[in-house]
Amino acid sequence: MFWSEKQSVALTKCCIWLFIAGYVLVLFTCPFFVPVFVRLSYTAAGKDVRLFLASIYACAVPVGILLFHLRNLISAIGNEDIFTAENIKRLRLISWMCGITGIFCFLSMIYYLFWGILGCCLILMCLLIRVIKNVFARAKELKDENDFTI
Repeated sequence: MFWSEKQSVALTKCCIWLFIAGYVLVLFTCPFFVPVFVRLSYTAAGKDVRLFLASIYACAVPVGILLFHLRNLISAIGNEDIFTAENIKRLRLISWMCGITGIFCFLSMIYYLFWGILGCCLILMCLLIRVIKNVFARAKELKDENDFTI
């Protein structure tokens, strides 16, 4: 089976929209499910539900910004606008949002140690996206140089 770039972009867009739907679902249902988690979980038993809710909603802001810019990034890539200053800006912002969310998770380790696992994953993702952003920036420089060469 041949997998085209358009199909890949379409699949990525679909996955992003599914993730956005899950994000919205979590925002609306977490006040109902977090108390159940705290009551039934061995590791979270006795913890304050409000701390979990505060952590989730604090992380929700940068994650929402991240999803918005990720959606715009994949749309631009689908339109063949790849190595542009706008996409570099989007990647930088996505990286920062991963880092900020990771910091929120590390701060949440004060009351629940397992937030640290998510925090480490987010900081690693921040670093990986920074590398990709740097590659995009260099590719844009090369593209600009090439555009001026006859």
